[in-house]
Formats: sequence, structure tokens, C-alpha cells
Amino acid sequence: MNNNDFIPNHKKGVLVVYEGISGSGKSEGIAKLLHYLNTQDFSPVVIEWNANKAIRSIVKKLDHIGLLTSNVYSLLQWLSFIIDYMFILKPSIWKNKIVIMDRYLYTGITRDDVNGAMTWLGWILCKCVRKPDVVLFYDTSPLVCLDRIRRRGKTLFHTRKKGAEEDTDLTYLEELRGSYHRVFSYLRQRKMNIVFVEEDSVGVHKHIEGFINKKSSYCRYCETNHSLTNQKEKAR
Repeated sequence: MNNNDFIPNHKKGVLVVYEGISGSGKSEGIAKLLHYLNTQDFSPVVIEWNANKAIRSIVKKLDHIGLLTSNVYSLLQWLSFIIDYMFILKPSIWKNKIVIMDRYLYTGITRDDVNGAMTWLGWILCKCVRKPDVVLFYDTSPLVCLDRIRRRGKTLFHTRKKGAEEDTDLTYLEELRGSYHRVFSYLRQRKMNIVFVEEDSVGVHKHIEGFINKKSSYCRYCETNHSLTNQKEKAR
């Protein structure tokens, strides 16, 4: 694989999406890319999935009183996504910025699928929002991911724990990984740049860095060309 293998996207800005089940290693991947972009004097915008503090507080309160159903959780996560998309992502892309998404709407789609929530809203949004230039899916073994989560002393949150039979965290992660595979297999058929990342991601990130440089140069060229065209029209 090299950056010439990617299907070109001639829209404004650069949107790079990192996906994977919890503990997959995507955070380390984001850190590596950020380090590279900062050394190249880029000013990337990083957006974390479901990071809206007000909505996270509502989720916590509803969970505490036992009212956080799968569908309620789904609606709240989509509300958080729409807010971030409209007020952070979209303006940044319009300014030809490089945007790195620590999870995108594919997280919501797969979680809705596995949690037994309604899935139609996520797929509708998928048709309406900006398609990523490239998606990096960290396809790490669920057993490895669970071990990392436990060693960090974290708790895996999912609404299926509210059911009569509590699912094990490993089962949940395995089903989530399977859902990711189904979603990305479908999207690959629709000409999307989706890269499955194994444990050794050094080679992958070298190609991603090259792709970002190529796309950023194209965006700068279009911006300059548009500016020159406007100046010529004003001079007439």
C-alpha cells in the first residue's frame, strides 16, 4: 500500500478518522500522527467522540437512576456528534484544516448495532456528513484490548449491562469488532479509503503522512488558484 493507492477526495480540508474497539491502540496512533504534523508546522484539529461535557453528565445521571436505555444512549451520542460536527468539524474543514477524529460516526453505528438500539439514524447521518479522506481501523484482538483496559484500571461502559443476562466485556468487544468488519466491508464497496491497521503500524503511518502532505498541497493549490481568479475578476 502507498499513498497513490488511495481514492482521491477533492473536497476542502483533510479528514482523518481513527476507529477501533476500546484498547485497540488508536490513541497511540493519533499521538504519532500529531507528533509528525506538529513537526511539519501543521495545526491539526483533534475532535474526540462524545466529549461534550453536558451530554456526558446527562448520560451519567440517567445511568445512575436506571433510565439509560440503549435508544436513549444512542440519541444522546448522536446529539453530541451533531454538535461537534456543526460547530467544530465543519468550520475547520471549510478553512482547509487537517482534522483528526478520535472516532467518527462509525463508532455510533457499531455501538447501536451491538447494543440493540435503532440503527437507521446513524446510517442517515452517514449519507449527510463529510466522508473521511481516510479511515484507520485498529483491528486488534478483543482479548488483547480487554487486557489493556483492565491493566489501565478502566471500566468498559456499554448499555447491554442493563439486560437480564449481563454480557461479558469480552463478548461485547468481540461483537463490536464483528460489527466494525461488516460496516467497513460495506463502505469499502462504496469507494472509501479504509485501512485495517495491525499491531505494527509504522509502515501504515508513513503512507498516511505522505497522503496528508499530498492532499494538503492540493488544498493550498486550490485556495491560491481561487484567490487569483477572484483578483482577476475584480481587476476587470
